[in-house]
Amino acid sequence: MNIRDQRTFGEQAKSGLRLAGWVLFTLAFIYLLLLCAGFLVGKTGYNQPIYRVTGAVGLLGMSLLMYAAVRHWVRWFFGALCYLALKTVFGLLLGSSLVRPRLWFIEFAVLLGIAVLLCTRYLNRKPQKIEAAALVGLVLALSFTLVLDSNTPVLFAVVVLAVVHLAVGRKHRTSTLNAG
Repeated sequence: MNIRDQRTFGEQAKSGLRLAGWVLFTLAFIYLLLLCAGFLVGKTGYNQPIYRVTGAVGLLGMSLLMYAAVRHWVRWFFGALCYLALKTVFGLLLGSSLVRPRLWFIEFAVLLGIAVLLCTRYLNRKPQKIEAAALVGLVLALSFTLVLDSNTPVLFAVVVLAVVHLAVGRKHRTSTLNAG
């Protein structure tokens, strides 16, 4: 038994295996999300109609799953956004723009920074339904950004999240002013 932790070795091992299972599930989910996005846009030779339908159905199912469980993954998503933003900034500073132009890195870093700022709200509270839908849209947009090598999907999703953020904030302020 560890001095700091009062759990038995078996409980600690079970907890570690549970955590490893969630990490593997998350990685498989991300892979499946990118695969379905690639199918939908016809990337890498998957341009037959059956692949597009499979991609659309897969994205719809994963979107519904993410929407239902948003309160469980939103904090982890915030951490992933911070990681991606820092990785993009370091890629820009260290000059690893061999694959993409430097402007792409600048745009992506700014958009991720704005997304991080917008998502800080959900660290302390559960997103409302419209906010949850916008967060799922942001996840989908990130997958399409990576598949298409274009910042347009994430730009659209950040704008939608900002508009939802402002609308929910305005609604909250109006209801507190009317109540007070």
